[in-house]
Amino acid sequence: MEYQLHTLTNGIRIMYKHAPSAITHCCLLVNAGSRDELPQQEGLAHFIEHLLFKETERRGTNQILNRLEVIGADLNAYTTKEYTCIHASFLNPYLERAIDLFEDIVFHSTFPEDELEKERGVIQDEIASYLDQPEEAIQDDFEELLYKDHPIGKNILGTTESVNTLTRDDMQQFIATNYNTNQMIFAVIGDYDFKKVSKLGDKYFGHIAANYTEKKRVTPIVNVYGKHVSQKQISQTHCVMGGEAYSSSHKDKTGLLLLNNILGAWA
Repeated sequence: MEYQLHTLTNGIRIMYKHAPSAITHCCLLVNAGSRDELPQQEGLAHFIEHLLFKETERRGTNQILNRLEVIGADLNAYTTKEYTCIHASFLNPYLERAIDLFEDIVFHSTFPEDELEKERGVIQDEIASYLDQPEEAIQDDFEELLYKDHPIGKNILGTTESVNTLTRDDMQQFIATNYNTNQMIFAVIGDYDFKKVSKLGDKYFGHIAANYTEKKRVTPIVNVYGKHVSQKQISQTHCVMGGEAYSSSHKDKTGLLLLNNILGAWA
């Protein structure tokens, strides 16, 4: 089999792929991203990702950051429009240490007000820095035009205004609504016996209360034509032209990717 799968009683899936390596890579994927935010809450999913590393019921910020760093491991996370991912890479003997930490930050974060205000400033700087990169910012302008008035067209970071208004209650409500246990996957690639990985998954994630809250995602209506021009005091012009392509499951998706590579290589 390409991978092995073990599903816990609460719906969390433990996915494992064997690799004859001294290094393990693992991640916890949550099917919740910026497209699940309510109007005026742009940037909420990304804000939550930042605060997961700040304080839990058992650990302070330094304890969280040092838990894997002291063994030479790498811990990080990112947010997309459709999911949130916490991931780590470490030497094989430390798998249990990593799983313990993942369980703690995802299910026991406390979102303290002082850390929330610190990260609010960090994210504001991130937004400003991103806007200073027109080759990146134009991609969001394009998607906002393509998916006009739909959450999937909004910037993952949010806006200065929206980030300023987000609260601890907003975060806890978003998690309660969108961090559904039957839409979570803990994936591991490393050199283990699958029974060991499954046993550790049961030990650390098996007791988590099931949350099967139904998602209410709305399919976006594509804006078939639009034009947006932004004037900036820069020495270059950046241009995007495009539209909706095939879905990930479409039979011609592979051909489209090949064409994309050909055009990209000669552009």
